[in-house]
Amino acid sequence: MFDNFQGGHHPTYLRIFSKAFLELGYKVIVFCLNPDDVSKWIDLDCPQKKGYLYTIKVQKFKIPKLPIIGSLPRSLEVLSRWQYTAKVIKEETEKIQIFPDLVFFPWLDSYLSYYLNHHIIDRIFPYYWTGIFFHPRNIRDEQHFLPILRTPLSHYAILKSPRCFGIGVLDECENMRIQQEINKKVILFPDITDEVPPNQNYEISRKIQAKADRRKIVGLLGSLSKRKGLLTLLEVAEKSIRDNWFFVFAGKLETSSLSSKEMSIFLEVVESQPHNCFFHLERIPHESQFNSIINTCNVLFAAYENFKSSSNILTKAAVFKKPVIVSEGFCMDERVKKYNLGVSIAEGDVNRCIEALAYLGSELDANFSHLKPDFEEYASIQSVEKLRTSLSAICGNLI
Repeated sequence: MFDNFQGGHHPTYLRIFSKAFLELGYKVIVFCLNPDDVSKWIDLDCPQKKGYLYTIKVQKFKIPKLPIIGSLPRSLEVLSRWQYTAKVIKEETEKIQIFPDLVFFPWLDSYLSYYLNHHIIDRIFPYYWTGIFFHPRNIRDEQHFLPILRTPLSHYAILKSPRCFGIGVLDECENMRIQQEINKKVILFPDITDEVPPNQNYEISRKIQAKADRRKIVGLLGSLSKRKGLLTLLEVAEKSIRDNWFFVFAGKLETSSLSSKEMSIFLEVVESQPHNCFFHLERIPHESQFNSIINTCNVLFAAYENFKSSSNILTKAAVFKKPVIVSEGFCMDERVKKYNLGVSIAEGDVNRCIEALAYLGSELDANFSHLKPDFEEYASIQSVEKLRTSLSAICGNLI
């Protein structure tokens, strides 16, 4: 497996996918930024297989820049990434004299682009490969054409490589559409999460509970960015100062997502320490701690902005039986409605969010007498057991 990213879902996916591959009978080489995170987790969670795991530290890929022009166009950046990945794999596997039969990319999105085709990539990358494409919906509205001829270009041309085993997607509405275009396997993967029991002694969770007192807790957790509805929930909290809700903002603050004015507004609220808010603006280092905060919340806020894809916050919600608020449209809305996991609101609609909280508050008091969420079914569909099935479907002929 090769993953040159860190943060968000990436460490969790590397750990869980490594274990799943090992349990399926593969030897696994993991190329990543923090190999100790994977190896130590496997030592504890899957010790009988640790002799089949090899972890290799790689450097973060630096996007080349050109004088005057600056950053490369997307297609050249992707081409450079394929070259870098092939070089690292060749050099490191020669050192250990174990060579991959298949390279798996847990984040395939950064290896696809318009204006590239598989003939180019096949010359650069001599390995069989596959991976998960997280955000296919994000390219639906894009249109790219070959200059002069105005011939429409495909974002999926690289996937037609004879070395590509097929790909995985997380969105059930996308697999058939992509499969028709590339004429090879597109397998639905579960949006997994680490279900490790919550750390009952996590200090942040205890502080949240103490400050919340008897108020119901709504949480925005993980990477705190504008895209995740950060400013919307902040305004909801300001307008709900007299209501029986307590708002938790916990995770690393992505300052680059905010304008200077937005940043100033946010920090001004943080510094004022409103009695109905709790701010922990640092990365939550361990999944047991993250799950502890999840378990402390009564409602999870996931009304993301311009986000069309799957998110494993829904899996967290289902595992810990927490209703969610999401934005209308696209994958998360479809799933919330199908499994009655919570309420959908118009993106950025503060008043509708306040109404949704009122409804979910009454449902919590009434033990979900009307909502009747099917948390168990959704958690089962997105489970690690389903992951092994998906991996077998896309990689099984290697064994």
